[in-house]
Amino acid sequence: MLQEGLIERSTGPWAAPVVLVRKKNGKLHFCVDYRELNNVTIKDAYPLPRIDDMLDSFGKAQCFTFLNLASGYRQVEMNPADRPKTAFITQFGTYQFKVMPFGLCNAPATFQRLMDEVLRGYLWKFVMVYLDNVIIYSDTFEQHLEHLRVIFDRLEDAGLKLNPDKCSFVKEELEFLGHIVSNKGIRTDPAKIQKVKDFPVPLNVTQLRGFLGLASYYRRFVPGFSRIATPLNKLLKKGVAYSWGKEQQVAFEQLKQTLIASPILIFPDFEKQFVLLTDASTFGLGAILSQLDEDGNDRVIAYASRTCNKAESNYSATELECLAVIWAVKHFHAYIYGQRFKLVTDHAALCHLFNTATPIGRLARWVMKLQMYDFETTHRSRRKHLNVDSLSRIRI
Repeated sequence: MLQEGLIERSTGPWAAPVVLVRKKNGKLHFCVDYRELNNVTIKDAYPLPRIDDMLDSFGKAQCFTFLNLASGYRQVEMNPADRPKTAFITQFGTYQFKVMPFGLCNAPATFQRLMDEVLRGYLWKFVMVYLDNVIIYSDTFEQHLEHLRVIFDRLEDAGLKLNPDKCSFVKEELEFLGHIVSNKGIRTDPAKIQKVKDFPVPLNVTQLRGFLGLASYYRRFVPGFSRIATPLNKLLKKGVAYSWGKEQQVAFEQLKQTLIASPILIFPDFEKQFVLLTDASTFGLGAILSQLDEDGNDRVIAYASRTCNKAESNYSATELECLAVIWAVKHFHAYIYGQRFKLVTDHAALCHLFNTATPIGRLARWVMKLQMYDFETTHRSRRKHLNVDSLSRIRI
């Protein structure tokens, strides 16, 4: 980084600890723990655009281009007067950043302000920007080419570089911040409900209990839930042989459909706080992004789950739960980045981990990654965590 001009030697009074964690490929991952600096930093109130307002502005656009900036934060030069505050300690001395590093609490607001200034005059007309994500939209192909030219000129004048691997040019349809944008309108990303749609037929009582745990959590929104679930509950009775028939299949499909339809599944409201529920087992990871309604009830925005690989299955309980958080915030990054959200877990040790002064190993690397997010952690007993607990145990 010194040779690249990203850092310089520091002689100031600030000094944050560095955590070096070895990746699977043998390389070291460099992290600076800015938690103490963030605790004394005056928060920047510069707003991020409301995603629903952005989606409403596409109108009848026919052509779309998505741009992503390469290592966005490192393209922002630090104010020389503030560089000493980013200082970190190494065995070779103390260094400070010349560019904006990851982990600073005001980084999202700073980057959004920069992009708004660079694209001022064109925003809300034919271009939208959300942090390092830029979308250009036009009514005709010819118009789109002109829009691309003026945006590229602005980015070039500002010295900003793009990541070509993450850009999509002149499309009729593309994914933008968790939605599918097309010349036919806006629709939610089908991946949000795919994990529930693909929920396999339970092969035994344990798997059936897991599915009913997920479905029962939202039973207050399902008229006649008990009646629908009766054929499934029959198989849970003591002394009853587990025999899956047509009656059970109908009930199973009906309950799955209720989980991916209104009123359980809702569109996100970016004026409200997001709630991210995570859970992990030795088999897989589960997450639910939700918001509370006026009565304080959880309403689902999206479901997500994935299986653990062989190495992950050998992680400790705390490592698995932390992995679930890391994976979930990345999965729902478009919704929660730059906004304060609530993280809910049934693993009490995880709540203390994020305040630990000296995490070690892979936990240290993961805690550093979470510095870029603004969240509060809440513990919830497993008995009340059955909705997301079920997602971490399904075999899809």
